[in-house]
Amino acid sequence: MSGLNAEGFSSSGIRGGRQKGSKALAEDWAFIGRLDYTPSQVHGLVLGASSYVGNSGQGQVDANVLTQLYEAHMEWKYHGFETRVLGSWGHIGDAATLSALKGETIGSSNYGVYVEVAYDILPLIFPGTSQYLAPFFRYEKFDTNATAPVGYVDDLSYDQDIFQVEFNYKPIPEVVIKLDYRNRNAKQGTVPDEGNVGFGFIF
Repeated sequence: MSGLNAEGFSSSGIRGGRQKGSKALAEDWAFIGRLDYTPSQVHGLVLGASSYVGNSGQGQVDANVLTQLYEAHMEWKYHGFETRVLGSWGHIGDAATLSALKGETIGSSNYGVYVEVAYDILPLIFPGTSQYLAPFFRYEKFDTNATAPVGYVDDLSYDQDIFQVEFNYKPIPEVVIKLDYRNRNAKQGTVPDEGNVGFGFIF
């Protein structure tokens, strides 16, 4: 697939480098792979890993900006109980050159990890119901500037821990209503907490 666009990279990470459909630049390409394993001995368990490797210069910056992302994940669902664990690590080549062009520190490495647990409590109250209501807890830790390039200072405000409490309600399996609160803590400086209400559906 077409690679990311390093023009959108910043101290806060590479999210801004995502491209959009018909407007995507394809000067540089990326390769993606994923492998999942579902052992028959443990019902509802999924183990897996994936990777992304590709240049992100897209002819917009004077550097290749080789971008690598690697992650491993685990998911287990069992009788209303759900848990997920995911860890990722990334490397950005030519980070010093890109930092000079952008005028901010672009980390040459980054990482993130989260652990979440949820439990569907509605069957305990209404046995046989097809609806879903699950209290949900997630812990996240990430650092988008885990390693600053030579000559640049690590911005510790992007080294964060997040504690999240959430409720997910599904009146039908294809529709979800979410309410959550996120307590965010940075290694340096302050970041605001967040509260969100969301609605989603699949079709």
